Amino acid sequence: MMKTGFEKAKRTGWQVERLLLVALLLHSAIALGQIQATKKLEPVPIRPFKMHVPDSVLNDLKRRLADAKWPDQLPGTTWEYGADIKKVRELADYWQNGYDWRAQEAKINQLDQFTTKIDGQQIYFIHQRSPRPGAIPLMLIHGWPGSILEFEKLVGPLTRPKDKNSPAFDVIIPSLPGFGYSGPTTARGWGPQRMATALVVLMDRLGYSKYGVQGGDWGSAIAQDMAYQAPTHVIGLHLNLIYVPPRNQEAVAKMSDAERKRYSYFDREESSFFFLQASEPQTLAYALTDSAVGWLAWMIGKFQLLTDNNGDFLTAVDRDTFLTDVTLYWVTGTIGSAMRIYRENRLTIEEIVPTPHLETPVGYADFPKEVAVPPFSWITQTYNIVQKTCMPKGGHFAALEQPDLLVADIRKFFAKLDQK
Repeated sequence: MMKTGFEKAKRTGWQVERLLLVALLLHSAIALGQIQATKKLEPVPIRPFKMHVPDSVLNDLKRRLADAKWPDQLPGTTWEYGADIKKVRELADYWQNGYDWRAQEAKINQLDQFTTKIDGQQIYFIHQRSPRPGAIPLMLIHGWPGSILEFEKLVGPLTRPKDKNSPAFDVIIPSLPGFGYSGPTTARGWGPQRMATALVVLMDRLGYSKYGVQGGDWGSAIAQDMAYQAPTHVIGLHLNLIYVPPRNQEAVAKMSDAERKRYSYFDREESSFFFLQASEPQTLAYALTDSAVGWLAWMIGKFQLLTDNNGDFLTAVDRDTFLTDVTLYWVTGTIGSAMRIYRENRLTIEEIVPTPHLETPVGYADFPKEVAVPPFSWITQTYNIVQKTCMPKGGHFAALEQPDLLVADIRKFFAKLDQK
């Protein structure tokens, strides 16, 4: 709001009065010998971290898998009523008798991991620096039911590119508050906007004043919030999901049949989990936190639905990586805590004003089996799209399903940006 001349003069008068008062107090303090050095705030520590799950937790998991009480399934059905019992039994048996958490844990522990506290919440993150000088800081943000594991295959290629002409990156991969070792959350309000604020603080605490952000699923929404909150710091967003609601009914009426099909996800039955987790995640958490098979089946159903597969999601995602993702939620006790992001978003979304145009450059990777894709004309009304890539294959979990395609697109996008 513009200040009138009177308001400016009045403000100046108050400033002069305050300066005089400070001067008088300062003079008195000197005279009395009472001046003390201003106490500096201690910096919040960033602590090195290594994963280690107690044997007792892993033994309890195996016991629960061995003692599972199984439901029936209608003869002749597979996925028509939800997670197919054949696939759930297959993976439950492997999880109990073949899967090796310790091997996966050791692989993760080869990466540089840390924790710090922001806004009263522990934040766990991977911070893998590139050996190349001038590397671009890049934060990679997961969603649900993903985790830091989504980006494991991206770390090496991004930090140590073989081509000296390709940009190199310092990679920062946080677990979102409430997920994995960044959870559980202990206060209300940890929706996407608050998470974005915490991650902006994290990048500042790491000493990065200019950086890029990549995300899909909730990571996309959080990345966009970071750009709105810190536009002078975020140099670019690379997103593999952009959700835009229609501006009006006229826009909906103008959609082509193909656009309607790609946008109709939230009108279809398979999106029911989204609304359930947004309405009563606590109720769902009792069952999924207590039953290892129940949690496994819930995750299998989502990966079967959301990946670009030929009828079996394990053709799109590595089996051990999938089970490590499933196990990470289980052993950290964050199944319920992570689902709360849906509820927190619903509770705060009504407070959000219409989205203004985002000036930050955006690279958009459009994977063909992404589940909720608005018309591109809607996207460009809000976002500054400087690069769009129509990918030949891949679904919702882009980093897991097609890491090479995603890395190449990230490099291409950030190579064209003015890093200043």
